[in-house]
Amino acid sequence: MKKIAYKSHFSFRKLPQNHNDFDINFFLHEVKKYIPESYILSLKNVNVVNQNLYSLSNFNFFPKYTHYPNNNVLDVFKLFIKNFINSKRSKSVIDKGVWILDDKCNIYYHWLLDSLQRYMLLDESSKNYPVLIPKNYENKFIIEHLDYLKINYEILDEDKIFKVKNCIIPSYSAPSGNFNENILRSLQDLFLSQKQNKDSNDSNKRIWIDRVNTRREIVNKNDIEPILKKYNFQIIQTENLTIEETINIVNESDIIAGPHGSGLANILFANKYSTLIDIREDDDNYRNALFSMASALDVKYYCFAKAILDKKTEKIYLDPILFDNFLEEILQK
Repeated sequence: MKKIAYKSHFSFRKLPQNHNDFDINFFLHEVKKYIPESYILSLKNVNVVNQNLYSLSNFNFFPKYTHYPNNNVLDVFKLFIKNFINSKRSKSVIDKGVWILDDKCNIYYHWLLDSLQRYMLLDESSKNYPVLIPKNYENKFIIEHLDYLKINYEILDEDKIFKVKNCIIPSYSAPSGNFNENILRSLQDLFLSQKQNKDSNDSNKRIWIDRVNTRREIVNKNDIEPILKKYNFQIIQTENLTIEETINIVNESDIIAGPHGSGLANILFANKYSTLIDIREDDDNYRNALFSMASALDVKYYCFAKAILDKKTEKIYLDPILFDNFLEEILQK
């Protein structure tokens, strides 16, 4: 059975605060975006083996719900066959479960803003179903988030077939990098409802979310860190923080900045008076997820699209003078 959760609609985004300072074509194609309908499938007797779902009675292996949309369906089918052949033939039976994962869920951004938004499509009765987590998708932040949000889940052993008698499969709430604003805000509310209110001496603070040993790490940090210190930015690495620490720091910050990437997805926890500074490559006019997200959450968005990417090392260089002048100008506003 298929139940429509949200009808198709258009999402309208606010332009960046500093959109006169660079090529407006970076964003014009994202100001109005079509969001397809989202829905929930309620199915009987769906089998799970590793990262694949299948139903022999319906001759379906559900590729659009288990793998990122740009995957080749034939490749997904080959993976299913491999998992099926390698699996133990005896089945374990699960009475009910929810499937919200795909092959990108081990990337922080995609877990937080694709998988968890699928969960938010569920009605209250379906949220009593455990989220099914194959062993190869079990990682620190997935389990930490589920525990923090008090979401029930079940870890599924590797190379074992599980028959789910009552299986709920939500669609994506929007194409990745785009947002159903109602769902995004509901997810934000869910996280912030768990936040412990604490007295803090760090109000009005500015944070820089660093990237280490990953794509778009800044190669000339020795030039950039003194500039950040000059403007009172606290440098943090969210991968070294608990989810509770991340939420508290981000929510209590006035300005959140850093190189474009998963770390900045934590603006989900920002307060509505905050500002995002997104450091992007000088030829990047297509990674607009953070721009779209900031607009949906009423976070002021600034873009510094002057980073130079070394395609061999995948690290970026920031011109210290341009960066200093940029910060000085926007922080005076």
